[in-house]
Amino acid sequence: MTDNHIHIGQFKDVYYDPVEVADVVMSAGMEGMSFSSTSSCIDNILYSEIEKEIVSFLSSISYTVEIIQPFFWYVPDYLNQNITIEGAFASLPYKGIKIHPYVHNWDFNNTQHMDILHSLFDYAARNNLPVLIHTGHSGVDSADRFECFINEYRNVKCILAHCRPVDTTMEMLKKYPNAYCDTAFAPKTDIQQIILSGFKDKIIFGSDFPITHFYNTKYPENSENTTISLCDQYAEDIGWWGKIENSNDVMVKHT
Repeated sequence: MTDNHIHIGQFKDVYYDPVEVADVVMSAGMEGMSFSSTSSCIDNILYSEIEKEIVSFLSSISYTVEIIQPFFWYVPDYLNQNITIEGAFASLPYKGIKIHPYVHNWDFNNTQHMDILHSLFDYAARNNLPVLIHTGHSGVDSADRFECFINEYRNVKCILAHCRPVDTTMEMLKKYPNAYCDTAFAPKTDIQQIILSGFKDKIIFGSDFPITHFYNTKYPENSENTTISLCDQYAEDIGWWGKIENSNDVMVKHT
């Protein structure tokens, strides 16, 4: 089984060491993982720093890039840094593209923003790459925020991370054959609802680890174990999905 939604790097006040994260994931029996760097959320981050982080990570592990797969997390400010998708993919073995409309303000009234979004989806279409889109409840990151792109680029697999809101996510799954969702940090009840609604084949497994660890250890009001280790956290993250996987009537896609 592959975990298709893993993070490395800086998240708020914690740095999650990429090698340690990979070792935890692979030691748990995963066949591989797809990851992106939350260091991308640092204000005014330079892409050169993200590139350096990923290069160092990939050169420090024995796993191949076919097993440990980075996603290119595009930040709108990369426009000002003259970072192009072609240049990024030429220097790193990215296997997908990530967009985060909550952390990064994608302005659909901004011509430059729209141009770069089209370039991202165009590149994904030409190279058979998935686009991972963060979803949430804020409005700016609702599951239908990028519907115009999902509709226009029908040959691009668009993965709605976190399934939020669940009703809107299911509308997208029903409306577009190329729309999928992942289980990353999604409520169990939402995943069950999606499965029972007939979309089990459009669910992709992902954990959001180690973001799960951050919220368990930093928000005691929401956690029963604020001292949980990374290994124990990951075991908890994937345990419920293992039960779903092994049930007779529901199945979650591995990749």
